[in-house]
Amino acid sequence: MHSSTSVIRVGAASLRTTPLDWKGNRERIVSLIHEAASKGVDILVLPELAISGYECGDFFWHPWVADAAWESLEIIVSEVKDMVVAVGLPLGVYGKLYNAAAIVSNRKIWGFSLKRYLPKEGVFYEPRWFSPASKRRFIEPRSGAPAGYALPFQWGNLFLTIEICEDAWQARRPLTYHQTHIALSLNASPFEMHKSARRHRLVTESSYRYRCVYAYANLLGNEAGKLLYDGEALIAFHGTLVAEAERFSYEDGQLVWADFPEEALQALSRQTRLPVPKERVLLPNFSKKLMSLPSPSRTASRKTSSVWWELTEAVAMGLWDYLWKSRSRGFVVSLSGGLDSAACAFLAKYALRRAKETLSPQTYRRRLAYMGDAEPQVYAFYQATAQSSQATYERARAIAQALDIPFFRWDIQPIVEAYERLVEGWMGRPLSWTTDDIARQNLQARVRVPGIWMVANLLGALLLTTSNRSELSVGYSTMDGDSAGGVAPIAGIAKADLKEWALWAAETFRLPELKLIAEAVPTAELRPGGQADEEDLMPYPLLNALEKKIVQEHLSPKHLYDSFSEHEHYVEKFLRLFRTSQWKRERAAPGFHVDGHDMEARGGARFPIFSLLE
Repeated sequence: MHSSTSVIRVGAASLRTTPLDWKGNRERIVSLIHEAASKGVDILVLPELAISGYECGDFFWHPWVADAAWESLEIIVSEVKDMVVAVGLPLGVYGKLYNAAAIVSNRKIWGFSLKRYLPKEGVFYEPRWFSPASKRRFIEPRSGAPAGYALPFQWGNLFLTIEICEDAWQARRPLTYHQTHIALSLNASPFEMHKSARRHRLVTESSYRYRCVYAYANLLGNEAGKLLYDGEALIAFHGTLVAEAERFSYEDGQLVWADFPEEALQALSRQTRLPVPKERVLLPNFSKKLMSLPSPSRTASRKTSSVWWELTEAVAMGLWDYLWKSRSRGFVVSLSGGLDSAACAFLAKYALRRAKETLSPQTYRRRLAYMGDAEPQVYAFYQATAQSSQATYERARAIAQALDIPFFRWDIQPIVEAYERLVEGWMGRPLSWTTDDIARQNLQARVRVPGIWMVANLLGALLLTTSNRSELSVGYSTMDGDSAGGVAPIAGIAKADLKEWALWAAETFRLPELKLIAEAVPTAELRPGGQADEEDLMPYPLLNALEKKIVQEHLSPKHLYDSFSEHEHYVEKFLRLFRTSQWKRERAAPGFHVDGHDMEARGGARFPIFSLLE
């Protein structure tokens, strides 16, 4: 048994995962366990569902997934020696599947903490696959270990409590059941703007309210294509954050730790009014060396980070992971001279630069092993029609030069005219802008697609879709035109927010070319005589407000008419465009979730194709 004067080293680790990557996930978990052991960590928390990956989707229904997770767990268990480790996995037992945390020590499973509160709103669908933890504990038959909600674990003289993501936000969270010295929090919490501050409050306030160490571990990276994880690993004690991992890392994971005198933990916990746990799971003691109190692994000095910095890092990290996980060899952008495509080009270039600068040469080449010695690149194409202006061409060329990416101009007007002649021959009359406006605009957008797709195919590169969230909400795009592409990096960002981000980025990265684009009037340049997006639609700030009321706040059309009575015609227009555009959203390229809501039709915005929303 360790002495009451000993020092306890608590660790938390973020982890980059891929769904169903049993070997890769397991190796990364074992690597972090070995690293923690080499640093003298006594207790380590890893993220939620780390063994399988969080976003396995309907594969969770397949019994072999839980079986494979168990096989990986057994291998991981054999690697855990003088340490207590909490690691997440899907646990199949007695015909049910649980979102569980296995508590492992000395090459043995000692218990399973099961998640009770399963999120089902927005991008979360856990009740579709998992059963909530029941009130009664049971024995997991293969290990003989107890399983249940809010199980108390005892390690020497200390009590450990496990919280799995959503459970920590509930009134009857595990920490409310009994006295705790060390709380371990396993999470798969997707990035959203402004969310990190809420997490920090949860971690620090929990450590203060329950007089304990609170160790928080989150997933890292773009796990499955759309949700991004910032990799926060946090350790707090008595209301103070004492260790914090680097967010948005491009590495396989990040380990942090902090040291706490056992005597201080015991003294502080006695100040709570919570009872000492009765039916606790006893964990094995192992030899604990006495040590002086060293500095934590990474001292937490919480900086006031800009929300735009967070957004930049999140999307860039997401693009990098999408690139190497899809074995793509670069990015292709149809650069129009407008803000959306400029933002995509910047973020793609930034992603490649960040990966090159932050990863070791060995890790960088391992991720890009399919490319040999070649380097991924961003390629930009300006596709001009009769409606394209010299101003947008100059802006596109300038931002491409500033980003140092290859830039090409294609004049596609002859192709547009060739198609129009074909259709005019069938119709028996000439096309005009008076009677055929929308069809002629859509043709230009669609003619831009075959060539750019061919380039992406020839290069083995990802074609980036440049649609933003505001356009998706009202269908302001051409199907098989500007909506074409393999991934939509800014699909979760409202147009008004994108402009603010661009002005910040222009100043931060010294890109006056981006500032010029951000301040220009948004235009599709598909109609002669000048065209402005907000004239076609409505002011973007108003559009964003209406979208938020309907999608995020779940308010009724009547509420919109009452709240925006001075803009009744815009409300009617928004509702009409919103309800008639779901089919477009169903066909949109995968987009990154970065805000409190998005327009992902296969995720958090599942609306009917036909409705009478009005």
